[in-house]
Amino acid sequence: MCGRYLFYDSRNEKIKELIRAAEKSLPAEQFSSISLFEVFPSQNIFSGIYDDAEKKYKTVVMKWGLTGIQNRSIINCRSESFTTSRFFKGYRPCAIPACGYYEWSRNPSCKYYFTTEKQPLYLAGCWRIEKLDNQTLQMVCAILTEPAGMPQSSIHSRQPIIFDSEYAHEWCATRDPDSLLHFSMKNRIMTKA
Repeated sequence: MCGRYLFYDSRNEKIKELIRAAEKSLPAEQFSSISLFEVFPSQNIFSGIYDDAEKKYKTVVMKWGLTGIQNRSIINCRSESFTTSRFFKGYRPCAIPACGYYEWSRNPSCKYYFTTEKQPLYLAGCWRIEKLDNQTLQMVCAILTEPAGMPQSSIHSRQPIIFDSEYAHEWCATRDPDSLLHFSMKNRIMTKA
């Protein structure tokens, strides 16, 4: 979990506003590289961070997927080890806006869509800056997961940590991520996709 998510479902006004503002402010080439609907790992996405210098929350573009051991892409990380693992030392919290996310059952194979009543939702993430092969610097991120509750536990043992907008802002600015993990939204709506 979480292997794909839905950024924009054509109905969410807050996300529509974010897209309009980004289209006006970003260079056309950068804007066209961002995944705006169903998002797959390694694509460019919108993510919220807290800018220490400006002392405010802002939306930036980053790639979904960290470079791990043997150059394997890491798209998710366990919240239980985020603050203790040496691998994640120096990472900062981020919040990824979305309308929902997808999960698959194994037997039978079926795709499910998960969302919440509060929209948009924010997937808790962590980010850092990595050097690409051509020495360009790029912001990259992974989504934090927790043990799954119902209804997700019926098809998968993990689920993403989800915040509403208030806790998403707090998450991005915190220096103590463990103190906010329990605010993950538990009431999720599951439908066949």
